[in-house]
Amino acid sequence: MKITMAMSKEAYNTAKKVYRRQLSRSEGKIEIHRLSGMSEGSAQAFITIFLAMMDGEEYKRAFNNATNRFLIESIREDFGEHYYLNALNAAQKHINYYATLGKGNLSGFQSIIDEMRP
Repeated sequence: MKITMAMSKEAYNTAKKVYRRQLSRSEGKIEIHRLSGMSEGSAQAFITIFLAMMDGEEYKRAFNNATNRFLIESIREDFGEHYYLNALNAAQKHINYYATLGKGNLSGFQSIIDEMRP
């Protein structure tokens, strides 16, 4: 199933609740699925990616470039420059990780990160 921007926006709002400890990861996954129709597996991945971006940590799963850009821009708007830089660093770590898998590279996502870097 394709992850739409409407799904991503719903998922983002719920992922913020998980980050703020208003919901557990499991509750967040179920809420995202219920509100957006995103599969529970993708919802879990969305939460994992969001939390990794907030902490500047590498993550393994990937979303489409529109969702990636939305996530990073939304983190900047809602949480400020420190978390924005964390999100960019996490995204770069993900791109670097993906490059080691031998499945090609994420040149489109890399272009987005390069464009967004201060």
